[in-house]
Amino acid sequence: MNEPSYFPNYYSINDLMITQERIPCRALQNLYGLGFLDTSEKSENLEPNHQLELPLWYLLQQDERNPNFQLVVPEIFTTAYKEIYKADANYVELGKLNKFYYELGMYLCKFEAGDDLAGMLFDTAQERVKGIKDMCNNVSNENLTDNKKLEYMERILYEAGSKSHKMFADWLQEKSVNIKSTELVTNHRKRKRDLMDDDEVDLQISQRNSIQIQ
Repeated sequence: MNEPSYFPNYYSINDLMITQERIPCRALQNLYGLGFLDTSEKSENLEPNHQLELPLWYLLQQDERNPNFQLVVPEIFTTAYKEIYKADANYVELGKLNKFYYELGMYLCKFEAGDDLAGMLFDTAQERVKGIKDMCNNVSNENLTDNKKLEYMERILYEAGSKSHKMFADWLQEKSVNIKSTELVTNHRKRKRDLMDDDEVDLQISQRNSIQIQ
């Protein structure tokens, strides 16, 4: 229920939060009696080109576009930000821009400029995964609660990656201990065998001397 949906999931809490995001849009025609949708509007009606913000779920009708409104792609998904991501995607505080950046972007791909947006999401994620991988390889006690650089899916990746890295490091340490223990046992047995060999040699010499005396 609380895992990333990746695909629209009606019963996912995260999906509900994503589709509750308010998106800028404009009316495509006269909408009578819908003035209440814009709290700043005093008229009972909405005129064509009237700009307002509505939850994403309202702009979707069974995964299709609402015929009464045209969605305006948020600035963080526009070409201007694409250049910022391209310059240094790891520097951007993606979590601060939107907690569910990637999944919201996937929804918006259904609207205008979907192909360009999909490409931007892929390139940004591909570049930022490298930084997340480096973070996982240098696991620390850093608290990500206030870290605005990572959005929700990236936090999931970081937590899984850092856990795997720690498990691997623990396994290496345990293996190293086992190897050292094995070496100690081997060396002990070797020394014991050498002592036994020395005792046997001494015994043989003692027996030989005894025979010569007789």
